[in-house]
Amino acid sequence: MKVPAFIVLLFLFFSCKTDDVAEDKMVNHAEKLMLSDPGKSFDLAQNLLKEHSLDHRNKVRSLFILSNTSNVMGKPLDVIKYGNLTLENATEKSDVIIKIKALTLLGNTYQSIQLNEKLRENLDQAEQLLSSPAVPDSMNVIRGNIFYLKAMNYFSNMDGNIALSYFDKAIHQYLISKEPVARINLKFAYINKGWALIDQKRFSLAEHNFGLAKADLGSDSKSYPPLFIERIEATCALAEAKMYSAQNDPERSNTILFGLLNDHKNSQIKKEIENDVYKLLADNFLKKNDVIRHDYYQNLYISRASRYNQMAANLVNKLIQQEEQEYAVKKKETDRKYFLLTGIVLLVFLPVILFLMKKTMELSKKYRNLRKEVY
Repeated sequence: MKVPAFIVLLFLFFSCKTDDVAEDKMVNHAEKLMLSDPGKSFDLAQNLLKEHSLDHRNKVRSLFILSNTSNVMGKPLDVIKYGNLTLENATEKSDVIIKIKALTLLGNTYQSIQLNEKLRENLDQAEQLLSSPAVPDSMNVIRGNIFYLKAMNYFSNMDGNIALSYFDKAIHQYLISKEPVARINLKFAYINKGWALIDQKRFSLAEHNFGLAKADLGSDSKSYPPLFIERIEATCALAEAKMYSAQNDPERSNTILFGLLNDHKNSQIKKEIENDVYKLLADNFLKKNDVIRHDYYQNLYISRASRYNQMAANLVNKLIQQEEQEYAVKKKETDRKYFLLTGIVLLVFLPVILFLMKKTMELSKKYRNLRKEVY
């Protein structure tokens, strides 16, 4: 069960306080479109960088918009490209918060393509920056999301106890936050904490967390995005099916799982959880000694998992190629600057060198003549 991307997007959607000038207004407009129209937001930020001589703050904001909208549009290589550019340009003390956001976004992207070492490296850097005096105590959502992503990473690597400790840290930050988005992120933390508890056979506590995740969805649903409601309902149902399967109740689990497969409300969410559904169905039919249907769903699961792993491998290869191309461009630019600097140095110092050489030759000639006279 992995739903980190949705959380990161929500917490990365922000707008800085700006002066009322034309460029600030254009950057603000691009920021406001990041979730509602990411394609237009991306184009606006790209045009701002190409056609305007932006000040430092607006340049960093525009680069971050490119990274964030690339994430919304499912372009991980662009996320990494523009995320790293954001970090390279976020060099001032006032850029600490945007650096934390960029590091977390990059970490989430590295997790999606299974580069766990880079994921932890980015999240560790983000966590260290949280202690900076420039980060106000009120930034609880940012802290919560970093802890959440670290929890998900440890969870996916079977470090259950460490994962639970980070889920608890994330939940604490969301609970004390006054930001509306914290209520949304909190529910995903409850769901995935419950999922981790199932692996430890702590079913009562897992069920309690699922209940907390579903609380107020009906009575207060207007305060949540519709896609979020559907995602919570689907992931909660999947988690409950997992719990019934772990409790050796495959019939009850299968009822939920087939309900999810037959639900046509949102195909995007269905694709997100479909492989988990196939894996659970295969396990359940094995418990029922139904080998034919076990093999059927197991093959579906393996086929989809293989495609996903191949996609991740292809993305990693493209990332390597992209980094090599960027390195070649930077090396070419560095070499050009080096030759240019060498030329300037030669132009400046060549007359001096020639003068010194002339003086040296004159002194040498006088010295030779003097020796001849002495002898």
